[in-house]
Amino acid sequence: MKMRALQLKGLNELVMTELPVPEPKHDEVLVRTAAATICTSDLHDIRYNPFGIKYPRTLGHEGAGVVAKAGADVKHLAPGMRVAAHPVVPCGKCEECRRGYEHLCSTMGHLGLDRDGCFAEYFVQRADRVVALPDHLSLPLGALLEPVAVCLQAVARAGDIKGRRVLIAGDGPFGNMIARLAVKAGAGSVVVSGRSPFRLGRIPNVEIMQDVPAKSVDIAILAVSAPEAVQACIKALRPRGRLVIFSNVPAPLPLDFFTLHVSELEIVGACNDENRIEASLECLNDTTLALEELITHRLPFENWEEAFSLARDGHDKALKVAMTF
Repeated sequence: MKMRALQLKGLNELVMTELPVPEPKHDEVLVRTAAATICTSDLHDIRYNPFGIKYPRTLGHEGAGVVAKAGADVKHLAPGMRVAAHPVVPCGKCEECRRGYEHLCSTMGHLGLDRDGCFAEYFVQRADRVVALPDHLSLPLGALLEPVAVCLQAVARAGDIKGRRVLIAGDGPFGNMIARLAVKAGAGSVVVSGRSPFRLGRIPNVEIMQDVPAKSVDIAILAVSAPEAVQACIKALRPRGRLVIFSNVPAPLPLDFFTLHVSELEIVGACNDENRIEASLECLNDTTLALEELITHRLPFENWEEAFSLARDGHDKALKVAMTF
């Protein structure tokens, strides 16, 4: 049996092809894809391949659908169940996993990187990384399970956020999610800086500010891969402030250690998430967060080229783009 899939065959060479439908192992499930959303990191993989993907590889790591087949050892999932997948697959054996940091696993597996992902009509994932979705939750929204989880990690890495003034640098889908979650977590006020009036206008309950004054925020979360944004965040932090590096900054940057020293600033990373799948599912169910608003476009899988064009270049009209199957 064959299926359609989007394979990356080289830099800037994403093509639609036909592949055999994969067979789940004893601890995996085969999911018939219903929706897959495009992540900024997918665009980076296509253009730069920062993680060294070995070609060819089916991309996609934000997916939801219906279980088509369950492996022999899978007990909590059965064919016909509506599910969403978390793309990170920790080994459970390395030193980091044994220390409780499975999200930083040294031999981590990941959909779309070292194994075929969900930009296909079917995909497989280890069953412990797949969760059932309630019937009232749309499958495109379910595809945001992992994006919301990693945003929850960014908020958690910010530390004590209640009552504090928080800057989110970046107005894309992740900046929008983090801002909503920061408000929900009890931030005293949330400021968002960005470049797109359309995207900034879709973030509720925040202040929009292009030039953030020096020493005006307690926490800054970097949600854009722009070197100048790092410096702007550090400048905006009050003494004893904390900068959370959520987005990848591809090139080394000079760092003003004198300012870090005299202001006792902290810089921390936020990568993947510490088993926040259940908390993410609660957020997807929380109508006050209205996370489905982030999905501005739903296009059929056969219109994948238009979908990627919107995700890459449509900052004046698009946030999260979902492909539907």
